[in-house]
Amino acid sequence: MLKAKNLVRRGREMADQINILGDDGVPMSYHESFWKSELIDFAFLQQDAFDAIDALCPLERQEYMLDLILRICDRHFEFDNFEQCRILFKEMINTLRQMNYTEFKSPQFNEYEQQLSKHLA
Repeated sequence: MLKAKNLVRRGREMADQINILGDDGVPMSYHESFWKSELIDFAFLQQDAFDAIDALCPLERQEYMLDLILRICDRHFEFDNFEQCRILFKEMINTLRQMNYTEFKSPQFNEYEQQLSKHLA
């Protein structure tokens, strides 16, 4: 969990730099760090208290999802521009959030996991 906390903190620092210098004024690595922190925040840290599945998340599922998200964050991505970075990470965030609303290891959950693998291919 400490690794996730550090990634979120680093992402906030990158967001500050992006806001100050503009999207084109910072290296692509800043955008990547920012979006990795958003991935952790939206897909893991935020839970939907009004959703029966997401509100009561067993430890096994939490460990699985955190490991999955951290494996994504450990990857280095190559982007031609910050828009490609934004689009890919928003798609992954959406897929992970949909996984959070489905039963763990159900066919639908596995389908979302396959979608995520396609995003990463």
